[in-house]
Amino acid sequence: MAHGETSGAQSVLVQADGKVVAAGGTQRSDLERFALVRYGAHGRLDATFGGDGKVTTRFRARRCVLASAVALQADGNVVAAGSAGCRGTFALARYEQNGRLDTTFGGDGRVTTRFRSGHHYSAAFGMAIQADGKIVAAGVCCNSRFFALARYKPNGSLDSTFGGDGKVTTDFTRATDMAFDVAVQPDGRIVVAGVAARGSDAARFALARYKPNGRLDGSFGGDGKVTSRPSDCISEAHSVTVQPDGRIVAAGSAGCIDQLTVARYKVNGRPDGSFGGDGSIITSFGCPQSEANAVAVQPDGEIVASGYVACAGTSDVEFGFASARYDTDGSLDGSFGSGGVVTTKVWDPGCYQASEGVAIQVDGNILAAGGYNCGTARHTRFTLIRYLGG
Repeated sequence: MAHGETSGAQSVLVQADGKVVAAGGTQRSDLERFALVRYGAHGRLDATFGGDGKVTTRFRARRCVLASAVALQADGNVVAAGSAGCRGTFALARYEQNGRLDTTFGGDGRVTTRFRSGHHYSAAFGMAIQADGKIVAAGVCCNSRFFALARYKPNGSLDSTFGGDGKVTTDFTRATDMAFDVAVQPDGRIVVAGVAARGSDAARFALARYKPNGRLDGSFGGDGKVTSRPSDCISEAHSVTVQPDGRIVAAGSAGCIDQLTVARYKVNGRPDGSFGGDGSIITSFGCPQSEANAVAVQPDGEIVASGYVACAGTSDVEFGFASARYDTDGSLDGSFGSGGVVTTKVWDPGCYQASEGVAIQVDGNILAAGGYNCGTARHTRFTLIRYLGG
């Protein structure tokens, strides 16, 4: 990004040709935009994308614009989803392989969706593309009161076969309910993960599963909804993925002081007791605080969770990227990092830095993408780290 801009990656994917696409946001003055960067397999900017490897996209709103998720279509086009405007709308953009906006999507390459009129904030945090090319975006609406999902046809119009008008909301509690990620099962059912909270000390991992028509799937948890509490304090799921055998893996944080947490569920939504004994693992990095923002499953079934760690420094809190890898039974994989965990301080450790997305390359190496923030516009950057997977 240009000098003086704020930028940071929120999501990352690996193309079939090995190129890497990261998406997030950038800010200069009072104008915020979607930002995408494409790298070659070895980490160099790919000039065939946007002319210099970087693309930014404006929406009508000038502020509170951020791409939180990125996904790859079967034809190689890239879709980014997030939010536009401080009052909040779902915002999506689709790009051709050269980085140009695809004008067959929404007429100009961009689509925005409001769930309710007025000042009801909404935002998309996760996105998945179905086998038929339809796009599912998940997040929050109505001032973080409900899980919110929208499904779009390949041309960007809302799909009325989903919830009647292309939009679905789900209420877990009378307080905060927020969906942070979404995954689509091979049978077309849609799994969403986030947090449901009656109060600050009662927040739980919250998962919902929907049939392809948008109705809650009663075979999941009895009513389509499942909550679990890996600790007695706050628990939040920030990312979700589905294993080839149908079991569901969610990652986030749990504890009175957040600790990186991974939970696995059976196909019916019950905790998988073969994973950590009770279906969840809380991992200590030897620091007061850690959190997972992204999770991925390797081809061999091992699970990688990535986020950040906050440790006590010599004079203040020190931050770093943090990742952990687990065997299929939930035990830490000792061949990864130090005893299954790794932390990386990319910049000044006094600056907030975190992994927001994780992806597995074809060769098994692991990509963590995020950013860092030292409090000023020119001290925030897209940041990618690659770890050896062997």
